Amino acid sequence: MVFDRLERTYYRAPVDSLPESIRTAARIRRSSVPTWAAWSTVGTLPALLAVNAMLLPTGTTPADSSAAIAAAVYLVFSVLIHEGAHILVLRGFGRSVDRVGFKLNYRVFPAFYVRMNQSLLLSRQEQVVVHAAGILANLATNALLLVGNTWAVRSSGIEVAAHLVFIAVVWNVVPILNSDGYRVLLALAGVDAARTLLANPPWLIGIKVAGVVFIVFVVIRTTLTLTRNLIA
Repeated sequence: MVFDRLERTYYRAPVDSLPESIRTAARIRRSSVPTWAAWSTVGTLPALLAVNAMLLPTGTTPADSSAAIAAAVYLVFSVLIHEGAHILVLRGFGRSVDRVGFKLNYRVFPAFYVRMNQSLLLSRQEQVVVHAAGILANLATNALLLVGNTWAVRSSGIEVAAHLVFIAVVWNVVPILNSDGYRVLLALAGVDAARTLLANPPWLIGIKVAGVVFIVFVVIRTTLTLTRNLIA
């Protein structure tokens, strides 16, 4: 991957195709994250998911207006933690973010995002850590909050918010629809997704097709549900 700092444009090209002046000036950069550490990061994900699942209460107490406010505050806080973790880890590897904003994934799913094109300049192991950072931060924070809520606060709003954050994180772990789990999988496999569908490996084509099918299902299901409710 070549980054033109003047044009702020990225180019993917074989090293042999680069001009001699660029190849001479280029420096070999070793990964600051060993392979075992990248895999350990991935292994931490199911462990924290299991911890959260065990800590989540099976039943919740009735929620009032103050509980709803507490839930809303924590949901916003969880988004800040997630995106902030991505930014801090990326900067820790000497790179910077391109943009922070809000968008509709596939024109359907609302999402805040951090555009991290410079992560393409990192090693595969470092990419794993960067893309997993937000999920790990959310799960660790959620677990600590659930413990504190159980022992001291006992807020129904926190219980509801913790459930919602857990569901959102599980969604983000599933490797479809450009999720963090999807990007971690690409980094582990050492594969860069091509824009043209058929130019990708068969297994990646399957994941992309599954994502499209899922979007269609959600849109149809939501449309039918809203229509049924309006008619009723």
